[in-house]
Amino acid sequence: MTKTEFLALEQTERFVGWFAEIINGDRPLMFCHERGTDTSLRAALSRYAWPNKRIDIATPKGMLSIKAWSNFGVNEAVLNELADGINACLKQRSPDNQELAGWIRAIMVWGGVFTRSGKNQAKGNAGWLDEHTPHLTAYIRNALDALKGDDDISHLNMKNLRSNAGTTKVHSLTLPNFVIYDSRVAAALAWLVRRWAIESEEIVPEHLRFACMRAKTSKTVLKRRSPDEKVFRYFAPTGHFRSHHKHALWNIRANWIVQAAIAQAQANDWSSRKVEAALFMMGDELSLSLKA
Repeated sequence: MTKTEFLALEQTERFVGWFAEIINGDRPLMFCHERGTDTSLRAALSRYAWPNKRIDIATPKGMLSIKAWSNFGVNEAVLNELADGINACLKQRSPDNQELAGWIRAIMVWGGVFTRSGKNQAKGNAGWLDEHTPHLTAYIRNALDALKGDDDISHLNMKNLRSNAGTTKVHSLTLPNFVIYDSRVAAALAWLVRRWAIESEEIVPEHLRFACMRAKTSKTVLKRRSPDEKVFRYFAPTGHFRSHHKHALWNIRANWIVQAAIAQAQANDWSSRKVEAALFMMGDELSLSLKA
């Protein structure tokens, strides 16, 4: 459906209005986590911390470094530099594929998603980038064209679209108001929809059942990244292109929801990036937030 159609749906309108009150502080958040309770979305943003260890990021223009557990402002500055670099590269008449690959690699290194899959070095985001580097400019331009429209179906025509926790970071730095849709942001959005539905005595509609992704960790007990696995089902954006299309659809709808809620909240000091960062902190672990 189109952005206009999606936002005009009655339940979407009600959720956006409710979320707007969370953003501007008119409605308390009261999100419980291991360090206490976020009474507001701003409280969640204030505890933003990334990465979990120092990262030295090689870019086509030199090295960037970010200390462990840096705050939102430090991370935003790094992302701005990465965004400036990749967008300047893409604006060239004939971008150099190796340079473009360097910027994408740097973005993924920042996000901790420049990985290879097990023993198969051809898989994972790193293997995908190696494979696509020779024709990377054409691919990225096609992907951005497919994702920048005002509907959630145009991307279905791109059968080789890669949309996951790795490439969403690239799309987020090259398209306006495009949030990073990873397992943590998805989990937080699903939690908010569930909370709204309970307070409003609503049944969560299909078009607001944000698709969740499992946490990636070596620990035996995985962090909870869905508030209700029957309603907000887990999926993995890997393998078949349809799973990447599904990830892109929910990423697009997340963009629309966040933009509309910020606009309705009339919160000029909030941006899509700030809301995304607050959601990122909330979505790390939902278990405590679901206890009565």
